[in-house]
Amino acid sequence: MSSVSIPAASLFGLKGAVALVTGGGTGIGLMAARALASQGAKVYITGRRTNVLEAAAKTHGSALSEQGGSLVPLQLDVTDKESLKAAAAKIESEEGKLHILVNNAGVEGPVTKTTEVDWSKEGDEIAKAEHYRDLHYKNETVDDWNSLFTPNVHALFFATMAFLPLLAKGNAAPPTDKAGAIDQLNRWTGSVINITSISGLVKLSQNHFAYNASKAAANSLTYMLSHELKFSQAGPQIGLRVNAIAPGLFASEMTTKKSTLESGGLSSADDVDKGMSNPAGRIGLEEDMAQAILFLSSCQFATGQVIAVDGGFTAVAPSSR
Repeated sequence: MSSVSIPAASLFGLKGAVALVTGGGTGIGLMAARALASQGAKVYITGRRTNVLEAAAKTHGSALSEQGGSLVPLQLDVTDKESLKAAAAKIESEEGKLHILVNNAGVEGPVTKTTEVDWSKEGDEIAKAEHYRDLHYKNETVDDWNSLFTPNVHALFFATMAFLPLLAKGNAAPPTDKAGAIDQLNRWTGSVINITSISGLVKLSQNHFAYNASKAAANSLTYMLSHELKFSQAGPQIGLRVNAIAPGLFASEMTTKKSTLESGGLSSADDVDKGMSNPAGRIGLEEDMAQAILFLSSCQFATGQVIAVDGGFTAVAPSSR
C-alpha cells in the first residue's frame, strides 16, 4: 500500500480567508482569532471596547503578519441589530465576502451559591425547599435572565443572520488555500462556529442556572441552524456548515475576573480557579482551542456538531452526552 502525504498546511491553511470573531479581543475569542490568523486569514475581531481590540491587534499583529494573517479591530455590539447591520456593511465594503464566523461573545450572569449550603442541617424537605427558593429569589431576577439570554442566545442568532449573505458570497469565492478543494470536494462551504460551553451539556447547575440554560439554548440553536440553512426542504439550502465548540475551563476574563488590557487580551492560567477538576488534570490551553477552531473552519465533512473541548469533564459529569 502506498503512503499518502497530507501536509497540515493543505488541510488547515486559510490564506485568503476572511473571518470575523465576536468578542475577539480577549480570552477564547482571541485564541480563535489568533489561530485563524496564524494560518493566513484576515480576522476582524469585534467587541464593544475599542481600546481592548486595538491592544490585542497591536500586541499580536506583528507576529501574525509574519504568518500571513492579520487582526483588524471592528467595534460591534452583538446585542444591537443596527450595530450588526453596520458591521456587515463594513465587511461588505472592505471584503465583499466572509468565510468564517465565530460567535463567541457572551456573559456569565447571576450566580447563586447553593453548593456552599450544608443541606443536611436545613431541616425537613419543606424547610429545604423554602431556603432553596429564597436563595434564588434573593440573588436573581427575571431581568437578570433576560439580560443574559440576549448576548448568549439572541445575539448568536442575529449575528448569524446579519452575516449570512456575506458567508454565501464567500462560498462563491473560496480562500486561496482552498481553491483546489473545489474540484476534489465539489465546493468550499463557509463555517459558522458558535462558542457555547460544557455548562450547556451538563446536568449540574454549577451555581448558575441562567448561564447553563443559555448555553444549552445556544447548543440547540446550533443544531437548528445547521439543519435549516442547508438540509431543510423548506429552508434556503445555503451551503454553510454550522457547529459549536463547548469549552471546559479556559483562562479568560470571565474565569479569572481580571482585566487583560495590559497583556493584550490573553489571561494567565495561573489566575484561574482550579476548583473544577477533569480527567486531564488541567485547564484548557490556547493550543487546544486552536486545534478545534481550525478543524471546524476547514473540515467540509463536519456540520451540526457540538464538540466538547473540556479535558474529559463531560465524560465523568452527569451530562446529556
